[in-house]
Amino acid sequence: MKVEILTENQAVKGEDYPIEVKVYESGAQLVPDSATITVKDPDGSEYVEDQDMDVEAGVGTLTYTLTSTHTADLEEDCIIEVTYTASDVDYKAVFLFDIVLNILKPCIIDDDLKKYSPQIASEIWATQTSYDPQIQEAWKILYRDIKNKGRRPHMLIDGSQLRELHILKTFEITLFDFARSAESIHWEKYLAYKERYTDLFDALIIKYDEDEDGLIDADERADSMGQITLER
Repeated sequence: MKVEILTENQAVKGEDYPIEVKVYESGAQLVPDSATITVKDPDGSEYVEDQDMDVEAGVGTLTYTLTSTHTADLEEDCIIEVTYTASDVDYKAVFLFDIVLNILKPCIIDDDLKKYSPQIASEIWATQTSYDPQIQEAWKILYRDIKNKGRRPHMLIDGSQLRELHILKTFEITLFDFARSAESIHWEKYLAYKERYTDLFDALIIKYDEDEDGLIDADERADSMGQITLER
């Protein structure tokens, strides 16, 4: 079975956090008999435990809203545990989310890719009408790369700072899929975009909200992603 969470993996501090989950079996959405949810902070303490989720009749989408009472503090890697029952068998899925000041979202579309490489529009797979799947996946990788550097992405006040990196990563994963062999021109382009992304990521100077007040204050410096790690 495949379990997909449709919710943003970022909840806004002090706001309700709607959680929506779909379960698929053999390519079709499954309608579970029932489902419960447990949400924990990063240390494993429960915000809510074994709460019933709503199951959309005839469709199967599972929903639950975590109230603002539980999103009062900024956190990273909070835990969602969904337990659902189908044909008298219990299954479990686990997801992570952050509680943030600002939700960072992708800020590029196909037209931005065309400005870098006009011919990319004609190279798209027959099964796709846009590069949105690659754009979304590249964003997830970029977000993870920032976190792996010890940074908290929600403290980047201006998401447009990441625009060029996002474009480069989208080309990188797209060209990797285009490449048929290590001798192909797409492979050479993939390696070039991968190197450009790495170099730009390490050199990126970002406006970083260290005191988590939602502002870049006079005494808050601009950091390079290749410089020291900021610990929480």
